[in-house]
Amino acid sequence: MASRRTWIWVLGGVLGVGLVAMLAVAGAGVYFVTSHIRSERANSVEATRAFDVAAGPLRGRPALFETDDLDQPRPARPLSLLANGSTPATELFLLAWKPEEGRLVHVKLPFWMLRIGKHRMRISGKSPSFDLERLNLDIDELERIGPALVMDFRGQDSIRVLVWTQ
Repeated sequence: MASRRTWIWVLGGVLGVGLVAMLAVAGAGVYFVTSHIRSERANSVEATRAFDVAAGPLRGRPALFETDDLDQPRPARPLSLLANGSTPATELFLLAWKPEEGRLVHVKLPFWMLRIGKHRMRISGKSPSFDLERLNLDIDELERIGPALVMDFRGQDSIRVLVWTQ
């Protein structure tokens, strides 16, 4: 009889620890999303101002990727030919404007996260989406190059996405 009680306590303890671990993982996920992704309502003037501020330090630098007539991204030149930056980049930033929804989305992703997970990011709704996976980003090359303007995407449906590293 005593051994049954022991098993019940052990099973209850394991389930309790599992529940606490699940809550901790969920809490960490909520914290990460709220500290790295921000969405706000904005009109076109506010969105333009946000893009100007974000692109300010990188103004005059050519983007690493450009788009063709079909909005398909392609490297402007091979990343391996670019010189090493004075400081390595550690984060990828994305600023996206969806005029039909009046939403401005700010995303900040550390490189360690891009290395371990898929970097697919859907920006638009019904229209073809901007998707980081189409860029085939080499995180090691971006880190080596340092702070850079990765892409300034302007879609045919007025969607705008600015991607840069710091």
